Amino acid sequence: MEKNLRLGKLWDEWLTFENDSQLQNDFEISGILMGMKCRDLSEEKFFYTNRLRTARRLLRVWPLSSYYEKFNFTPAISLITSKNQKPHVKISFPAFTQENFFKIPTNLKSAWPWLKGLWGSTGGFYFPKVGYYMTLIISDEKISKLAARFLKLTKLSWSVHRNEFTLRNHDDIMTFLCNTGLIVSALEFDKMAMIRSVRNRVNVVRNYEAANIARSVRAASQQLELAKKFLAINATLPKNLRELAELRINYPDDTLEELGKKLNPAIKKSAVQYRWNKIKEKLSISPQ
Repeated sequence: MEKNLRLGKLWDEWLTFENDSQLQNDFEISGILMGMKCRDLSEEKFFYTNRLRTARRLLRVWPLSSYYEKFNFTPAISLITSKNQKPHVKISFPAFTQENFFKIPTNLKSAWPWLKGLWGSTGGFYFPKVGYYMTLIISDEKISKLAARFLKLTKLSWSVHRNEFTLRNHDDIMTFLCNTGLIVSALEFDKMAMIRSVRNRVNVVRNYEAANIARSVRAASQQLELAKKFLAINATLPKNLRELAELRINYPDDTLEELGKKLNPAIKKSAVQYRWNKIKEKLSISPQ
């Protein structure tokens, strides 16, 4: 499940998602383009991205936006390859004379589609061996400040480091995915997080039990040596201590609780431990 989500289920849903209104398409397009690198020439405006899926999403949403109605053209997209750089996509538009081409959100409702577009062109979702996190990395300082303002409106626990915004909390990631319309991805992520949580708990219990067993084995081995030395003392030994030492030799793998049950009468683990302390005292004062 984690592998499927990492390898594309999330981006597939983002790529094919249909917004509820033309205005939402406008805000998403603005977010997508504002997350890209931009270059202005006298006759054209170019946007660059190394994410082909981002360009595909732009082409999918563009005909459903007011931009298409207003400017009556479709952005030209070309793949640029070179030996010295990674392949990237160039998206070209006719020169814009309008100062307010991008639509900037005015409230949280309009911010969600804008953030979805911005995340699509600048963000990621990661699943290391431990934990998971969602990020937006925005290179342009002005766009980064604008994003910070709207991310604050979401009231989610974003951690901010320079131009990088990160979500690590499960519930916050779920909220972001649901509010941007990625419901299927949210459900897949929730299942994955639950399975990982259970798996981690099982590993903790397993490691705890393994550590307990290792400690018990070491303690039993030490007690076996003590028992042999104790019985070798050339002196009259207390009956209760001698019986415990003999039991340890006869049952080297038993726990203290199991040894206590084999005594007659049976005693508790704490009483067995008390007797072992007495054996240690006898050994410490006995002549070597």
